[in-house]
Amino acid sequence: MIKIALDAMGGDHAPKAIIEGAVQAAQNSGGRFEIVLTGPQGIIEAELKSLGYQGGGIEIHHAPEMVAMDDSPSTVLKSKPNSGLVSCVTLQKEGRVQASLSAGNSGAMMAACLMILGRVGAIPRPAIACVLPAFGRKIVMVDCGANVDEKAQALYHFGICGSIYAENILKINNPKVGLLNVGEEEKKGPEVLQEAFQLFKKSSLNFYGNIEGRDILHGTTDVVVAPGYVGNVVLKLMEGFFELAMKSFGPLLKTTDEGKNFLKEWDYSNVGGALLLGLKGTGIITHGRADAKVICNGLETAYQMVKEEVAKKISERLSAETVAPDKG
Repeated sequence: MIKIALDAMGGDHAPKAIIEGAVQAAQNSGGRFEIVLTGPQGIIEAELKSLGYQGGGIEIHHAPEMVAMDDSPSTVLKSKPNSGLVSCVTLQKEGRVQASLSAGNSGAMMAACLMILGRVGAIPRPAIACVLPAFGRKIVMVDCGANVDEKAQALYHFGICGSIYAENILKINNPKVGLLNVGEEEKKGPEVLQEAFQLFKKSSLNFYGNIEGRDILHGTTDVVVAPGYVGNVVLKLMEGFFELAMKSFGPLLKTTDEGKNFLKEWDYSNVGGALLLGLKGTGIITHGRADAKVICNGLETAYQMVKEEVAKKISERLSAETVAPDKG
């Protein structure tokens, strides 16, 4: 049985929204997976009782310490090992669960996954992968903010991670990989992107070449590789566009088939979180303002990641890379 640990106290609307999302996921799972809620046992039990939930599929792991959104990652790891956030990752390291999910302090969750689970192969740090809408289908972009000063080989490794995710979760055969740049020409962009281009060009990946910002929405490639700071700007811009569209046209969008399709494709709460790829395990970080719907979808995403053995496949591929590792 696949088990997923969920930080019950992480996020702006914890614990109510988090536990409500867990209940929804347990009810929808059909016995495919179980959820371990980590946090103060009394608080979790009270929330489950208020929701009237008496079904199976949910366990509680008592973790009394609390993590604030502004706590430094190093402080959390050193001084709050019995917090819900750290515990949900530790349980995976111990083999008691197969995935970890938190809507709490994203820096602390990243640090916990990196330090407790570890990274695979020569990848310097895990990358954040996000699923994006692109003209009626989904694509994946990596990195979306975990790194800010990557070297060429790190970008190449991110492409491998994204390709494996696209193939196994998005079910895209031989996914096309594009390198986000300021132009399509091979010699465009900063030196690090030019070096990464050559690594992709020589690889066995289905490398399309450089793409520009508009190509993301056109779905020119199935995987978009970007430096972390660029990917994060793109991600936040797209989220802001959706929020603007909802504020400006929300009621109208709900009255037509086209509008409903737009909402289905663009509402990032349908995805459930950002994926940490390149770990010796499965870690998912979701919005601090996550509601029950986001948590429910995040748990489903975690289940699919474990079921399709994405982390294992990434590990095998990166471990087999023969290019000498760099340090950044």
